[in-house]
Amino acid sequence: MLENLFNKFGKKVKFDNKTLSTFWLPKAIAKVPEQALRNLKLGYRAKFLKRISEQFASGEINEFEIRKLPKEEVKKEALKLYGIGAASVEYLLFEDFYHCDHLATIPPWEQKIMSRLLFNKKLVSTDKILSFFRKRYPGWEKLAFHYIWEDIFWKRKTQHIDWLEKEIRL
Repeated sequence: MLENLFNKFGKKVKFDNKTLSTFWLPKAIAKVPEQALRNLKLGYRAKFLKRISEQFASGEINEFEIRKLPKEEVKKEALKLYGIGAASVEYLLFEDFYHCDHLATIPPWEQKIMSRLLFNKKLVSTDKILSFFRKRYPGWEKLAFHYIWEDIFWKRKTQHIDWLEKEIRL
């Protein structure tokens, strides 16, 4: 899907003897009909990409102003993005705004995997998982969660982990 978007809207640049694609401006997607995005194999994501692009293109959302805000304000602003909920805000705060301490939401499939990894149980409460990270990694909860998460998926490349395969179904 992303490759289709880069081919359609990205600009090709050469770097280090490689051809790469740049990202597009939000206005490029905002003016395209949703069906054109669906034709790029985005499926249901086309609606979200178009609506969010419109929010940025119109100035309703200003990423550069949001980047200057404290974490709690960033959360409020991010929730204004079309289709964004608590779990998505969690990812944005960590991956895009670099808040390594913010761990408040654990989606169900991540809960199942962390339950097995941390407690060797099929399912424990998200409160128990959150408490584990708060006590063991204060100030770095999300970063620690991320490291553990990445580690199990790196292991998956060289080991067969039966219970994990059943959970992720990729």
